[in-house]
Amino acid sequence: MVRNRPYGAFPWVLPRTLHSRTENTRDGYGETVDLAAFDIPLCERFFADYYGPGNAVVTLTGAFDPGTAERLVRRHFEVLPARGTAAVTEAHEPLPGAERRLTVGDPHAGSPAVAVGYRMPDPVTERGDYLAHLVLAALLGQGGQALLRRGPTAAPRVSSLSVGCGLFGLPLDTVGPDLLTLFAVHEHEHGAEDVLAALDGTLETLARHEVDAGLLRATTARWAAGALRELGDPGVRAQLLGLRESLFGEAELTQTLPELVRTGVTGEQVSRAAARLTSSHRAVVRFVPGRAAPRGAAREKATT
Repeated sequence: MVRNRPYGAFPWVLPRTLHSRTENTRDGYGETVDLAAFDIPLCERFFADYYGPGNAVVTLTGAFDPGTAERLVRRHFEVLPARGTAAVTEAHEPLPGAERRLTVGDPHAGSPAVAVGYRMPDPVTERGDYLAHLVLAALLGQGGQALLRRGPTAAPRVSSLSVGCGLFGLPLDTVGPDLLTLFAVHEHEHGAEDVLAALDGTLETLARHEVDAGLLRATTARWAAGALRELGDPGVRAQLLGLRESLFGEAELTQTLPELVRTGVTGEQVSRAAARLTSSHRAVVRFVPGRAAPRGAAREKATT
């Protein structure tokens, strides 16, 4: 179960705090009351609109003869009748006008925690800046030399820290508004503000001064190595190839992404990404141990 474990609401509460459009704020699993309201004709219409051949991508990985594979694909899929596809929902999300904060009671949590979400650059029109944010997230919270763990402005008294791009740590998995997220479990009631101060201080330093070249090389190499290890699993490789083809028409991006990150992101781009975050309006969600709070709108906090 997702909601019956500590901080299980994190992936859904954060976008609901930062975003405003229904398409970008609702729970990805669905509410029981909404599921109960569905009827068979509605499900049939949805299936007819979105599960036609025009929306399908077949991905094969492994050692096989391409000609034989093509014959098998045609045998099984060419007989399916073509039909129209529904228009893609517009995913544009307006930028927030102020920092938005929300406090959530978590009956399963043993310690308080804080989640922070920033809007990412558009992965299609701002691809270079998007990749720089991937590296920035790795510098902040991934690996033994993560700046929020070891740097001069490291977050104090944090028992668990993760920083990544995409709600589940998978980059380039949506054409809609994506997030750079931080999640930290801290030891005392006021630890959230310590985490935010450490984050702000680190971003300001990176915005003013380019990251050490050796640290940048080590970080991008580690990121690329991790991505390549994932691709060693044929199932993961098939999923990512099909995903990037469906979303961007670029299945090859899955193979080229590790090298793009390893050699294509400069210290100047990382500094620009850090400056972009410091000047943007973020979402901050505090998780406090105790009875679950009722769902409600996020509170905007004016920032300068």
